[in-house]
Amino acid sequence: MKAFAIGFLLACLATAADAGSSIIGAGSQTCTAWTNRKKNAVVKGSFESWLVGFISGLNISGERDMVGGGDFDAIIAWMDQRCLTTPSDRIGIAALDLGMELAKKAAYHSGRF
Repeated sequence: MKAFAIGFLLACLATAADAGSSIIGAGSQTCTAWTNRKKNAVVKGSFESWLVGFISGLNISGERDMVGGGDFDAIIAWMDQRCLTTPSDRIGIAALDLGMELAKKAAYHSGRF
């Protein structure tokens, strides 16, 4: 049943991204804005808070902890790398990809996938 829940979560994430669902707040900005966030402490804090809040929300919506205690630095570093690679992507779409990656890792480590 838990494997089904993880699979369902992954399918929903992919469907939301493909359907053009609205993402509001910092997630609606491009990765270029994410990369430039360090120029302003308020923007930096708001973007990073949006990301960890988004990932926390995905984490709560599943049956399994997919963030493994919440490594803030690793989450930020993943997004930094992603946004350097694909600056025109939206932060929210990149965050969905991060969520899918974390969910897959959690399923793999639990032996359920």
